[in-house]
Amino acid sequence: MPESRLRRTLRSLLPPRVRDDMFDPAAHDLDADYARGEQRRRTVGLVLLFLDCWRLAPAEVLSMFLNDLRHAFRLLYRDPGFTLAAVLTLTLGVGGNVTVFAIVNAVLLRPLPYPNAEELVIIEHRDRRTGITKGFIAAGDYVDLHTRQEAFESIAGYGTLRTIVYGEDEPEDAAALMASAELLSILRMTPLEGRAIAPGDTRAGAAPVVVLGHAFWQTRLGGDPAIVGRSLNIVGPNGSAVMRQVVGIASPLFRFPARSNTDLILPLPLPAEAPAVRKSGWTFAAARLKPGVTIEAGSTQLAAISRQMEQEHPTQNEGSEYYAVPLRDATVGETKAALLLMLGAVGLVLLIACVNVANLLAARSLGRRQEMSVRAALGAGRRQIAMQLIAESVALAMVAGAAAILFASWATPALTRLMSESLDAAALGAVTIDRTVLVFAAAVTLFVIVAFSLFSALGIRRDTFAGTALSPTRVTTGRAVRRATSTLVAAEIALAIVLLAGAGLVLRSFSNLLSVDPGFNPQNVLTLEIIAPADRYRDVSARAALQGRMFEAIRSIRSVTEAGSAAVTPLTGNNWTASFERADRPVPAGQRPPDVGWQAATGGYFRALEIPLRSGRYFSAQDGPSAPPVVIVSETIERQFFPGESAVGRRVRIGDGEAAEIVGVVGDIRRAALTDAPRADMYFPQEHAPSIGTTLFIRTSGGPTAIVPELRAALRQLDPAIVMRRIETMDDVTRESMQLTRVTLWLLGMFAVSALALAAIGIYGVMSYTVRGRMREIGTRMALGATPGGIVRLVLADGVRIACIGTVIGLAGSFAAGRALRSLLFGTSPTDPWVLLAATGVLLLTAVVACYVPARRAGRLDPVKTLAGW
Repeated sequence: MPESRLRRTLRSLLPPRVRDDMFDPAAHDLDADYARGEQRRRTVGLVLLFLDCWRLAPAEVLSMFLNDLRHAFRLLYRDPGFTLAAVLTLTLGVGGNVTVFAIVNAVLLRPLPYPNAEELVIIEHRDRRTGITKGFIAAGDYVDLHTRQEAFESIAGYGTLRTIVYGEDEPEDAAALMASAELLSILRMTPLEGRAIAPGDTRAGAAPVVVLGHAFWQTRLGGDPAIVGRSLNIVGPNGSAVMRQVVGIASPLFRFPARSNTDLILPLPLPAEAPAVRKSGWTFAAARLKPGVTIEAGSTQLAAISRQMEQEHPTQNEGSEYYAVPLRDATVGETKAALLLMLGAVGLVLLIACVNVANLLAARSLGRRQEMSVRAALGAGRRQIAMQLIAESVALAMVAGAAAILFASWATPALTRLMSESLDAAALGAVTIDRTVLVFAAAVTLFVIVAFSLFSALGIRRDTFAGTALSPTRVTTGRAVRRATSTLVAAEIALAIVLLAGAGLVLRSFSNLLSVDPGFNPQNVLTLEIIAPADRYRDVSARAALQGRMFEAIRSIRSVTEAGSAAVTPLTGNNWTASFERADRPVPAGQRPPDVGWQAATGGYFRALEIPLRSGRYFSAQDGPSAPPVVIVSETIERQFFPGESAVGRRVRIGDGEAAEIVGVVGDIRRAALTDAPRADMYFPQEHAPSIGTTLFIRTSGGPTAIVPELRAALRQLDPAIVMRRIETMDDVTRESMQLTRVTLWLLGMFAVSALALAAIGIYGVMSYTVRGRMREIGTRMALGATPGGIVRLVLADGVRIACIGTVIGLAGSFAAGRALRSLLFGTSPTDPWVLLAATGVLLLTAVVACYVPARRAGRLDPVKTLAGW
């Protein structure tokens, strides 16, 4: 009857103990009411009784589950081989994910230290003609963008500067932020003491002031609260040391850019009106979006203003376009793509680990079929058996999760040290196993629990547990179970080949980078930055004299073979450009001259780096301050602008129409990065306009770092106030330029090797599982005349077939993964056939080796003993 069906349905939804002790006795009373014809009352009563029973059910369910969980831990303890294999596999998968996520969390997810940081953007420049992008904008364009835009609260200029603070002790190196008055406002920086930079501080002739960074104030000035109002002797952007009044102390933890240190904040003078030569100065620019304005709308408006400026000033702004980039994206740069790639790769390792453990569970369940059959015969229902298996999954995941946290606490510092050259110290210093990382670890562990619980539940549906007296030797597996485990292994192989192909592509790229000729010889070259006090060398002749004495002193050091200087170091991302125009072939009126790269260097710079001279000469002392202006050009400039003729002796326009003679042509170098093609470069002589701050390049006959003590002594003897910093070899600079690719290769390689090992274990496990489940079939085949070699080939064929299916699927996935790697590749295609072929060969060979052991064991079965057990 309808009521009896309702009762059975509600009864089946209750835990056994609640059903027996509460629901059934109370339902008998309702039956008496039904006998007197009160059908509606009985129906309502059953529903209310069911709800009341469930009020007590949670405690009952929890108690039952805790009992199952305790039993699960005992089973894991009694089976140490399985437990150790499963826990180690899951620890690798979960721990690797937690480790990489800790880095991702610190660099990409943790909020930047500014209120409503998602509204902050950096304004960058793109040249549509060349495709070159720059993180800064021209001074003239800054003025127009600042006054015409309506999408931002304000546009603020800024820059960074390595400066020197002179005191009673040794000169101190400091990181300074050059800021317009609007910058600290849009960053919402409220000073701890005093005031911030005011508009009047950035005007010409204003009194020099400084705001101290909180950490600098604490560590180098002792946290003296009376420092506000006093003056410090600080080198400014023009190289001159001036007494600057301390007007404020920044709030704790304030720094800008977000991943750098800010020791000092100095006013940044910017023109109130656009200069006639709009490209005569450059500044970085930040802005804050107005409420309700999206970054896309802001970029659209910047593009519209760029077109207006292009129409108004075609000779200077042709092809120039400005756009907005989120502050976080501008801060992390290419690191974002690499970190997300690592997170995806380690996620694949987790999936492979889960597949492996699922196969271990399947193999283990085969040996427990008799146990489960006995449980079923004694009255255990499928729900109870399923709850026990789910409890075992929970117990296994809990142990693995705890082990993964311990693994991550060790692996995170190691990974941080590995990435120390790819990420800045400020970001890496914030890498910790914090609450967010622990929540992520719990989520990953929960995923593992759900995956294994579903697998266990599906296994219950497939097993009948018939035959309580089955002997373990008579256990066999059905085709559906074998198909399920084979599918899991095929998926595991597909994931493994995606990682192998990705690692192979990055390895190919790294190999290509190593073979790139940068155009110079970085071996045995020491590079360092120096700054001399500008107040002692105010005029050009004094600086030229210092430069001459400095190189004379350096060349007198034993083992130094050549020395020179330049404005910037190659391979450090420099994209400085200047207009290039032949004096005899001026660009038509109304058109913008093409841009080429530029560098200021001495003649010794070319000799120290062994940049070849193609024709003409290098710079020399004859190109001093009183000499006519000259330049050296790269062979790409000669090829592009002087086809079929020599560039030496030709004249080019520089600056405000001034002409300079080309005195030499040198070989091309990769100025910004090894991945950039050699560009057209023009060199200006530092002999003509010596600088008090420059970068030295010193070639030695032996190890370059060995001369540092003598070099320091020689420079101190020239002037004790000269500051040396950023001392490293050019080999180090070259390695740092490839560091992101190297780290990606190392991590992807590690994940790929892990995936390959797990795939081999998975293939071995499933083939062992298959052989065990097909013992009767194999025994029968051998009894009917099959040879051991034939049995080995049969098992190998099954394993290789699974591997081939997984490989085909994995190759399809590797095409998509290759596109994600595109930004990190150099000199190779995401679908490089040789890489894919090598990955396929390695995986198939691994599959054959993994299948051979169980295949050989199957070939050695004794058919008499095997069939006797049946």
